[in-house]
Amino acid sequence: MRPTTASVAVLLLVGAAALAGCSGSESGGNGAGTEITMLQPEPSQGLDPNVAAADASRIPMAMMYETLTERDADGKLVGALAEKWEASADNTTYTFTLNGKAGFSDGSPVTAEDVKFSFERMKTGDVMKGLLATLTKVDVVDPKTVKFTLSAPSRIFPETVSRPGSAAILSKKAVEAKADYFTSPTATSGPWKLTSYIPKGSAIFEVNTNYPTPPKITKIRYTFSEDPSGHAAAIESGSGDIANIGYTDAERLKKSGGSVQVLQSDTLAPLFWGWDRTKAPFSDKNVRQAVAYAVDREGRQTACWSGTGGVTYGNILRPWDPNYVEISTYKTAARAESISKAKALLDTAGWVEGSGGTRTAKGVAGVADGTPFKVSVPYESNWPAAGCHVQVLQQNLKDIGIEVTPEKYDPAAYWGDVAKGKFTMYHGGAGASGAADLYQNWFRTGGSLTALTTHLADPALDAKIDRALGAGSTEDAKTIFKELEQWQADELPMLVVGYQWPQVAVSKRVKNFTAPLDDDSYSLVRASVG
Repeated sequence: MRPTTASVAVLLLVGAAALAGCSGSESGGNGAGTEITMLQPEPSQGLDPNVAAADASRIPMAMMYETLTERDADGKLVGALAEKWEASADNTTYTFTLNGKAGFSDGSPVTAEDVKFSFERMKTGDVMKGLLATLTKVDVVDPKTVKFTLSAPSRIFPETVSRPGSAAILSKKAVEAKADYFTSPTATSGPWKLTSYIPKGSAIFEVNTNYPTPPKITKIRYTFSEDPSGHAAAIESGSGDIANIGYTDAERLKKSGGSVQVLQSDTLAPLFWGWDRTKAPFSDKNVRQAVAYAVDREGRQTACWSGTGGVTYGNILRPWDPNYVEISTYKTAARAESISKAKALLDTAGWVEGSGGTRTAKGVAGVADGTPFKVSVPYESNWPAAGCHVQVLQQNLKDIGIEVTPEKYDPAAYWGDVAKGKFTMYHGGAGASGAADLYQNWFRTGGSLTALTTHLADPALDAKIDRALGAGSTEDAKTIFKELEQWQADELPMLVVGYQWPQVAVSKRVKNFTAPLDDDSYSLVRASVG
């Protein structure tokens, strides 16, 4: 679950589910006309939006399946398949009017029946059911109008239905016609349709001419790859057009002034340390806060991310979010002060400093006295910056007597094992579009990323998040989000230390492409080749 995508500033989360391959063949090469080549991770969780939470899958799903709404380049919510929507005075019903030009790739129109089918299906799937918990009814008003009824007020329901790849509008007829529909999806609603899929190799996407505003790029050769160094070489040589690249290559290309554009976006892409809070040592808030003081956030940024991405000392939200409030709980005047605070917290928690500086347990519940504070910290082996980050952590925590052992881990099994609670502490990164998305998906019971980030299941916290989402005014919502931000900074269900902004290399032949704030395909839709 790391920022790795090329087409947009998004995060990869590798799950355990495997995709059954679609057959197909390729022709031609990169270059002429309106074709481009993208280098991307293979969609390892498949192409069913009810199953695939991984952004490696969500990226191609966002190309194939459209949502009712989406965010534009400025982060503003706009219509996608819906041309307009209205809310009731109490925000418990929403009526969406579909774009009359919207059609599936087989030429059939997108109808309210398809929307109803899609949302009723979403409510049964793991990815969206938590976000749609208050959705009680979907009514077809007429072929182009659909009404949603909620059990509780929500100001952000139009935002919820914008989740790229996940809030997908599907063809009822096409899905019901094939039991294995999602191995080779047809009649899709997005700007491109899948025409070829070769496992471990590549996919081909061609333009959906029935999309309301068909993209100018008519064919995308989607090569499966997770080699950032190779990506930079491919873009420089002209064999690729869009790819994520490593930070060293990004800095080199930025300075060269050559034929490659390097883009980044101030995305809400937190880097975090996750931990098992069900038992010692991290069941004690004092220990979690000690680590929060001890980690060198700026050192991490400099050593592992070439100075990009930003740091945080308490808040998670970025300054561009209207709900942002600066929290500097763990910022001190000097590192010596941070280390002093961390050591005092460990003393309070019963982890005392012994000979040689190593911390050992003394009166810690569930831990034998004299047990040294040692923790193995796994990271995805195909994410070099993560390996660097764990090494920085190793040095940081050595300063307070905690012994860290970095552990390279198979990326295919990594997040499945996180969800199973296998690790005492682990490294992660993920993304959100803003406050509502973050707290719904990371902190709320049943959120699409909760089992991988905070591991929370707290009804009282859920109720507070729901109040923020259903608040009567933006000021009321900001007040509640401020409380949530301050709560997480104190309790540390996970420790966010900064952000990663993916470095996206784009060939000069691709015009009007920008790095958006989420993982939708709208930037590609606007792009052209010239």
